[in-house]
Formats: sequence, C-alpha cells, structure tokens
Amino acid sequence: MSWTPPPLDDATITAIVDHLRPVLASSLTGIPAGEERLARVDEIVQTSLRDEQFRRTRTGQPPLDQATEQEVSRRLRLAHSPLGPMAHLLQSGDQWSDIEVNGAATAICTDRVTGRRHQLASPFLDEEEAFAWVAAQVAAQGRRFDDAMPSVRCRLPGGIRLHAIAQVTGRVHISCRIFSPGLDTLPGLESVGMFDTDLTQLLAATAWMNDPFGLVISGATTAGKTTLLRACLNAHPSTVVLDRIVTVEDEMELFLDPDRFPNLVAFEAREPNVEGEGAYTMERFLSSDLRRLTPDRVALGELKPDGGVMPLLLALGQGVARGVATTIHAPSAVDVIPRIRTYAAFGEHRVADSVILDTIAASVDLIVQVSRVRGRRVISSVLEIAGRGERGVSVAELWRWNPAAGRATRTDLAASDELTARMTGAGLDPSILDRDRSFLLGTHR
Repeated sequence: MSWTPPPLDDATITAIVDHLRPVLASSLTGIPAGEERLARVDEIVQTSLRDEQFRRTRTGQPPLDQATEQEVSRRLRLAHSPLGPMAHLLQSGDQWSDIEVNGAATAICTDRVTGRRHQLASPFLDEEEAFAWVAAQVAAQGRRFDDAMPSVRCRLPGGIRLHAIAQVTGRVHISCRIFSPGLDTLPGLESVGMFDTDLTQLLAATAWMNDPFGLVISGATTAGKTTLLRACLNAHPSTVVLDRIVTVEDEMELFLDPDRFPNLVAFEAREPNVEGEGAYTMERFLSSDLRRLTPDRVALGELKPDGGVMPLLLALGQGVARGVATTIHAPSAVDVIPRIRTYAAFGEHRVADSVILDTIAASVDLIVQVSRVRGRRVISSVLEIAGRGERGVSVAELWRWNPAAGRATRTDLAASDELTARMTGAGLDPSILDRDRSFLLGTHR
C-alpha cells in the first residue's frame, strides 16, 4: 500500500506568501532586473522560510513540511516574475481556463476540463496592489489603466487574454482567459468528452472540404466556442498547410501554428490610441482587405453586432473563400439565425431582411451548439441549414443532446442529399449521417 502525501493547504500557503511578500519586496529595492536580482530572490526566500520555521516553532505552530516550503518558495519567486502575484495562477499548466480576481477578496478559477469553478484567495494584498498590477501589465502592451481609462483589455505574453475594470466598480475586477495548446485538436476534445467519434469525423470533414462551406459554432461565454473552432481549423489534412488561411479577431485567441500554416494571415482589430486615432475595425478589414488577400478559408473569432456580419457572409456567398467558420454568442442553435439577422442590422449599410435570410441560407451549412452540462463542455446540438423556404430558413437538427447517453446523438431527421454528398465527398463515412430511427423511442446507440 503506497503512501499518498496529504494535499497542500492553500490557505496556509497563501497566508505565508502574503506575509513574506512585503519583506521580499523591501529587500529587493534598488536591485535591477537580471541574474543578480534572481539570485537575491532565491537567497531571501530561503532566509525568510528559515525565519518562518523558527517563528512557528517559537509560537507552538506545526512546522512547514517540505511540500509546503517548496510551494511557498515557488510562489514567492513567481511573484517577482513579469506576471507578479498572478503568476502562480496564470502559470498553472492546463489546470485553469479562466481566472476572475475580485480585488483583494477572492480569485474564482474555472477548471479547464470539468468547467467547475473553485474559490481561492486573491493573490493581491489590497486593491491598490491589484490596480498597480493591471496598470503595469497593460503599460507593457502600450495601453493605459488609470482614472481616465478605468477599463482595459489586452493580450499578455503566452496568449493570456486580460480584461480589467476599476474605479466605476466597487473593486478591481480582473478577468483572464488562458490559451491551452493541449486542447487544440478534435481528437483531444473528444478525449475529454466534448463529443463522440462520429462528431469528430463530421467536423473533420468540414476542414477537408474543397467546396465552399459555412460553419457557425454557437454557445454561451466560456462554453468552448473558440476552442472548438481552433480544433476544426487544425483538422486540415495537410501536415503543412499552404492554403491562405485568414483569421479575423477582436482579440487574438486562435493562435494557429505559423510553422504549420506558413501562409496564415492573422488579423487583430486595433483600438484607437489615447488621442482617439489609429482604430482598425473588423468590419473595415472584412470589407476592404479580405478579397485582396485571396483567402482559401476565413475564420472569424466571433460574430458581433459591429457591422462585420454581412461582409463575412457575402465573402462566402460570392466565392471569396472556400470556407468560412465563426463563433457567435447564442443560448441555443435555433437562436443563431435570428441573432445573425439582428447583428446584420447594425452595419453601416442597411440590407433588406429577405436579403439577409437569402445570404444565410446560401452561406451557412452547419450550426454547432456548445454548452455546459453538469460542468462539462459538450456539443449539445448540430443543425443543418437546408436552404431557404417560404417561411424563412429551413433547418434540421441532426444531433441533439441525449441525457441518457451523456452526449449528443443522431436524431431521426435526415440530412439533405446535398450535405450528404459534400460530406461523403470529403471522406466522411456515410453511415455517420444515417438518421437514427429509434431516437424518438429513446433507444440510442
């Protein structure tokens, strides 16, 4: 029978780190960044831990075990890395997908695999330290965070997406979305239970297709939309992809490998500078630049009511690209079409509703809904856009969430002949699209 060490007491570790951090900071005053500072950090950490052990012995507290000492030491060193007090949360491997810090009160961390939230102690000693941390991080990215600019967003090294707001809220609120290169393939997402093998093959076929194909991934915030979009793009069959892939994002999150995609164009919208100049919006890029880039495939990070909807749909409808894939916030797959119609109305150029519906019917082929079910990120529905009917756009739900199976399963609705031909032409096993006539009886494979 093997011995398992007890779990580390996070509250104790946090308390010790919070106690020692000011001591460490004052001892490092005047020492510039570099090898000398790092060596001094190690020296002070070891001295501080010895002093802490002596203090605990003198006051009758139990001594720190080796694992606790190592974790305290790790966090103190990270606290003096470029990411400062947030480093031990942001550099926790693939454990967290999102970290929300509420000033000096709490840190709420979302487990990347299960989607469950965990409450931890805030890494900051007070609100002033939290504010100063944000200001320093965004200043390194050429942004401001102060009384005049109380809200800011930027991308930190390693692809971490940061948003912070203060002054107009009771606390300094920091939200970080952490990119994970470990979940960037369809088989990888299948392995953590997001969907089954049939849907892995279905989504892979959209990347293998030579004909124009439109894919919309819908869902709520943090449901896994961008993660799934990235995996679909990475499903391209070529080892080195020479197709012209164009990604269009407000804030870069897709992070396709430039070595595998050497012909990649990765656009990121630019906000105006402090003088209010220099903005470059997604709508401007889609309207003015996309065609000239001669893209084979276009991936839009997220459809928003900012005027970029119609340029994107028209790009596919007019044959500008062989494939367009995007994400959109929507509570269900059936809400996607009404939402696209609403978003399209926000553009600079007014377009008749009938034209919008015609464009959707001609441009979008599949809508894939991702959801959280009991903490898991899963595909819960797959809709085929089957064309334009008298009453609007015709849809058929091909996969639907099945609670008994714990996954989305095939329904009894038939896929269109056109979709079946295109998917099988791209290498999909035709049996995957066979409808499940037992669906309504509740007896699923």
